[in-house]
Amino acid sequence: MNASASRGAVIATVLCTLLPTSGSGAQPAAAPRAAVQAGVVVRPDTVTVGDPFTVTARVRVPLGARVEWPQVNDTAATIAPRAPMVRRDGASDSMMREEIAEYQVAAWDTGQLATEWPAALVIVGNDTVPVRLADARVYVQSVLSADTAEHVPRPAKPPFAQVVPWWERWWPALLALAAVALLLWWRSRRRAPVIASQATPVLGAYERAMAAFDRLERLALSEAGEHGRSVTLAVDIVRSYLLSRSPRTSLAHTSAELLASVSDDVRVPVPSLVSLLVGVDAVKYAQRPLDATEARALVADARAIVQQVEQREPAGAAV
Repeated sequence: MNASASRGAVIATVLCTLLPTSGSGAQPAAAPRAAVQAGVVVRPDTVTVGDPFTVTARVRVPLGARVEWPQVNDTAATIAPRAPMVRRDGASDSMMREEIAEYQVAAWDTGQLATEWPAALVIVGNDTVPVRLADARVYVQSVLSADTAEHVPRPAKPPFAQVVPWWERWWPALLALAAVALLLWWRSRRRAPVIASQATPVLGAYERAMAAFDRLERLALSEAGEHGRSVTLAVDIVRSYLLSRSPRTSLAHTSAELLASVSDDVRVPVPSLVSLLVGVDAVKYAQRPLDATEARALVADARAIVQQVEQREPAGAAV
């Protein structure tokens, strides 16, 4: 086939051979079978790789006949579908009608290709007439030029100059720098015990609590009008101190859970702790008004609870 033929025109019409039904042998076809006419048209018949083209199948059948068209779904075939099959009706008269099926397809191999599709089935009464759709042909051209002699290769580029990584040029300096850093680290490790001996001693739980109360007093939150924040921080100091003295307590405990965890601890002045927690919870959750005098009194009660627990703490207890 000439590859320069017009792509948009109808170039080839492949008349489909009507296959005999099973059991018919070589006997002549019956009248309904003989009335079935079919044909396949490929538009265009010459394409390049991947270009879409259409395979149109037409059948002319008696009015009472039914046509079952195959659905082509094999995308790995030589001619693969690009879209679902579209069926439409053609011309008709008092005895015959025409039915058309269009398949939008593409081909990815080159050369003369043919479809390998199942037959369409025309059902006329109790008779089934297969209509061959295989062997509809298209010519697929390559997108490459036929004459490769016109491709002149570019001249070879010179080899890349050898580039020495910077770490290979500076490795002696890096090695010396690493040695100096290691020496300084070793000297700092030798001085560490001396520095540790001169450091401030670690505070115990009671000392930490008293230091926290002193910081709270220096903040002067009550004088700034933040009475609720002042008493809330005081209760937090008490909770942290009790946590260091009684493992059963937790900072996540509610006031009731905290009281339950220390109710049998003889070191804790439970009535004073109840009064403190009730007063502070009323401020935190019930928005009870609080003046500066009441705030200072609650902070003082919190400090006194810590002092009383510490006085009852057995000598030599862990901090």
